[in-house]
Amino acid sequence: MTPSPRERLIAGTIALVRERGVAGTGITDLLARSGTARRSVYQNFPRGKAQLVEESTQVAGRMMSSIIAGFTAGDSPTDSLAAFIQMWKDTVVSSDFTAGCPIAAAALGGTEVPLGPAIAAEVFEDWTGLLAEQLARAGVGESVARSLATTAVCAIEGAAILSISSRSVRPLDEVGVHLAELVSLHLDGNRR
Repeated sequence: MTPSPRERLIAGTIALVRERGVAGTGITDLLARSGTARRSVYQNFPRGKAQLVEESTQVAGRMMSSIIAGFTAGDSPTDSLAAFIQMWKDTVVSSDFTAGCPIAAAALGGTEVPLGPAIAAEVFEDWTGLLAEQLARAGVGESVARSLATTAVCAIEGAAILSISSRSVRPLDEVGVHLAELVSLHLDGNRR
């Protein structure tokens, strides 16, 4: 089944925002990337680029939350974090270090998309919640689990940015090592 113009616009927006950020993504580029007519933007997104980025951020967030939910369905928080990091490594390498996080881009794009930071905050909160729930199931106290999950999301997102800028997965590898150590300390501390 051929994607609708709306679906193509959303997919194109996610891709361009990952590569260029919100400010670097223009309507003309979105039309070229999605293969849609200009009228499709305003028929599907009456508020134009801002609404398109908002809805694309929500779609990208749901897709990523679904992936993280799959990672956290198991019993091992360290395995989940390793899978999250591996996903980022695969992403940055396969894009030749050009594809960043569309959620982070929306968080930084508030001057053009005023609701972008709030939508990004909701998505990041969802990711943090998924990781915190798994940590709590593994025996980490709720407040510590929440703090560890926040630390993990911040560290992984930051490492992805450093990996893109340095054109190396080393930052992701290093964050992975230390997050595994940190989580293991808390898991081992609960087993004593």
